[in-house]
Amino acid sequence: MKIKDLVVVCVVATLVGGSLILAVIDKDYRSAFIDLAQVGVGGYIGLTIPKKQEQN
Repeated sequence: MKIKDLVVVCVVATLVGGSLILAVIDKDYRSAFIDLAQVGVGGYIGLTIPKKQEQN
């Protein structure tokens, strides 16, 4: 595993875990914390999908 991939996994895991913990603690802002978790997971998926290389 590359260092870049490991850093991305750690950041996303921290973002998602922290957002879910805060959503449990503070019910008034639960939707905002869930949105943060969705953005983190979406960003991770976007970075891990292999991109097609354009050929000229």
